[in-house]
Amino acid sequence: MILAKRPRRVALVRIDARIPAHVKESVTLAASLQGRSQTDFLVMALAEAARKAIDQHHAIQLALKDQKALASGLLGRGKPAKNLPRLSRALRDHACRAESR
Repeated sequence: MILAKRPRRVALVRIDARIPAHVKESVTLAASLQGRSQTDFLVMALAEAARKAIDQHHAIQLALKDQKALASGLLGRGKPAKNLPRLSRALRDHACRAESR
């Protein structure tokens, strides 16, 4: 006999917000166009906006980390020869050309 899984109970909390009347009208219309309740529409919109903000923040943090790693490698603070042999060769070639000028 296969038992059906019970749906998990999710803790619900309340958020109160005062919004301009025209925003409420837009939410009401958008929710009805999607066949959702206003609450469902708001929860989905808030969750999506939060996810995008968090993803964007992480992308910026990773980009900064990558920039620092690249700068460190280019300035000779890292060991590019170990991980990036082509970059190491390019840096050596550049140094040789710069010295010959």
